Amino acid sequence: MGSEVDYKIVQGYYLLGGGQEANKYEFKIYRGHPDFERITVDSVCWTFYQAEDILTPIPAIIRVKGVFSERNIVRVKLAKEQQRGYPILPIVKVIDDFDFELLEYMFAVHNRFQSDLSRLGYDGAAKKQELGTQNIEKAKLYHDVHRLKSEGKSISEIARLQGIARNTVKKHLKASTREFLSEISYDSSQEYQRDIIEHLYADHGVSIRHIYNEVQKKYDNNIKVGYRQFARYVKKLREKHKIEKD
Repeated sequence: MGSEVDYKIVQGYYLLGGGQEANKYEFKIYRGHPDFERITVDSVCWTFYQAEDILTPIPAIIRVKGVFSERNIVRVKLAKEQQRGYPILPIVKVIDDFDFELLEYMFAVHNRFQSDLSRLGYDGAAKKQELGTQNIEKAKLYHDVHRLKSEGKSISEIARLQGIARNTVKKHLKASTREFLSEISYDSSQEYQRDIIEHLYADHGVSIRHIYNEVQKKYDNNIKVGYRQFARYVKKLREKHKIEKD
């Protein structure tokens, strides 16, 4: 392992087919690397995929959140390699012409795939909804709570079996199927996800009103969602993809 001055430490998020991962990971880039001087925040890079302490040879893409070259920080980070018994993964290459449109297309395909899972995996009206991963989990929980109740299980037993609070069980039992589906139903704003993401990446400080007006123009003032609902969805995408205002 080289000395602390031989590396920079890079923090970043994996960009996967379903979106940007929530967990932030650390990587290193050595001083002889052709991208050593130019790697920066928001660079998109090739590296390898990891999950917790599992390292893989699977090629993966990250978006850089932070770059650290201070001697003390780098020394402490590299020392953790010895403590943990496995290395910090290296940055392979900065991608100069990364195709965000292709990534957004993968997001859209993944969303449709999740929709197929919801239709094939769960009974009742929830099958008909286009659900994201989080809502699929909610749909399954709703389904399981009502199934267990129909089997004669008490609220306390259901709470124990599902690992949730008794009040959560009561909430699901009180909600009708219609009320539940209205809570997790498809958001029409998702149809404009690709347009929104393009504006957010092009200008991190862009206003929601500007994005809304530009999307309206693109679709001849005939988009299927009002401004307030659109604004909530833009905020959700900004948080999901960690796109902070400059």
